Amino acid sequence: MKHSVRAVIFGLALTMTSSAWAQWSSDPTQNLVLSNFPNADQVQPKTAALPNNTWYVSWFNNNPVIPNSGYNVYYQLLSATGVQQFPQNGIQVALENGLSSTQDYGFAIDGEGNAILAFQDLRRDPNNAQITVAKMSPTGQALWGPLGVALTFGNVNSNNAPKVTVTTDGYIVVGWTSNNQTVLQKLTPGGSPVWVGATASNYGVVLQQSGYYYSLADLHAGDNGSVVVSFVVNQGFGSNSYLYANKISPSGQLMWGSGNVHVFDGGSLQFGEFPYFVPDGNGGGVFSWYTNSPTLQVYAQHILTDGTEAFGHNGSQGAIGGSDVRVSPSLSYNPATQETFLVWTEEDSTQSFQGISAQKFNSAGALEWGNSGLVIVPLGNDAQINPVNVQIGTGALAYWIDEQVTGNGTVEAVKLDGNGSLVCPEFAVSSAVSPKARLWAGLAPSGLSTVAFQDYRSGNSDIYIQNVNSDCTLGIEGR
Repeated sequence: MKHSVRAVIFGLALTMTSSAWAQWSSDPTQNLVLSNFPNADQVQPKTAALPNNTWYVSWFNNNPVIPNSGYNVYYQLLSATGVQQFPQNGIQVALENGLSSTQDYGFAIDGEGNAILAFQDLRRDPNNAQITVAKMSPTGQALWGPLGVALTFGNVNSNNAPKVTVTTDGYIVVGWTSNNQTVLQKLTPGGSPVWVGATASNYGVVLQQSGYYYSLADLHAGDNGSVVVSFVVNQGFGSNSYLYANKISPSGQLMWGSGNVHVFDGGSLQFGEFPYFVPDGNGGGVFSWYTNSPTLQVYAQHILTDGTEAFGHNGSQGAIGGSDVRVSPSLSYNPATQETFLVWTEEDSTQSFQGISAQKFNSAGALEWGNSGLVIVPLGNDAQINPVNVQIGTGALAYWIDEQVTGNGTVEAVKLDGNGSLVCPEFAVSSAVSPKARLWAGLAPSGLSTVAFQDYRSGNSDIYIQNVNSDCTLGIEGR
């Protein structure tokens, strides 16, 4: 299957390069702009790398020029050298979707090199958003038709924040929050639902508990056709929020038990925290989160393929001791060494000064970079926000926004080895001083990384992306 992906996209690159608009920039002041409709609001980029080091990028765009537009999903395909394979501003996935605001959405790639996107959709029911999943080809075609596949129906339930993944055996699983439940549905490669019972109400796998809200957090493929799902559990506004997970078999059975795995139940997640996790490559998942009770602190946990905890119950804290608080963690994982890398925003006890810190955990959750963690950026007046990281070499490549008191900022990065030493000291990825938000980092098999982000340098929110080579240079490697 991988050979077919390479052949399709390589051929596409040859045929479309003449109409492409740009390529990776070597100048941090001139990052590659993917979407910059005038007076439009373009937000929430995500990226995914294909086996041949090409990239899909997705985002929402609310273009006031398009009647009844609202926030619509777009996507773009980039060659390994950053050449856009579709026209500037990408291809619109959902026409006249009409959404006046956005939530999180799902983005994945299948074994044929197609982009799979799951999102809220008002086209079928203008009075109640439904969940739609679309399969888009590397040549810009909507393989499941212009409306995609509908996963919810009617106006009774509130359907929110979908995620999507592709299983090891080629099926597609979509999850979303429906009222107080987390619901998952499995689709064939052709878009037909698999987990369907005898009645209309017996549709999909439903995770629920009387008196509780189960809100989807994240979803990834496991091993042997399974999926791992995480969800936030609470009893309503003001109650403690916990993080649970389960593994769903190809036939829809709960492999980690009807009581779920309690990743965190020892206090409360920060309000509004629906943390992502990363698959461990062996049927489990590696999780990070931050709490507001008993204090603002960051944690990590590794749940193994059988549902057991590799770290102690409720995870390992990123840093121990002192009066600092720690928020907004980002996690990556090295499956070869079973080491976990955590990067977060460090704040003093009054939350007046911020910095960036990091930690490495061994396979049992022990802190490898000291009880206080590794200081990347010392506490200072600038806000250090939205840290993200990818695992590369023996260590990690971390990105964050250095935001001045004016709200303007730059995107900075640093590369660390497994000992916490600087392979590349702090360097600018985007030095154009302007408001920035929502970093999304990715890594290709070659070791090339990208970071996509919202940027207001034109006065509107546009979508930019910048590559970083394995030696921390920008632009096409070797030039």
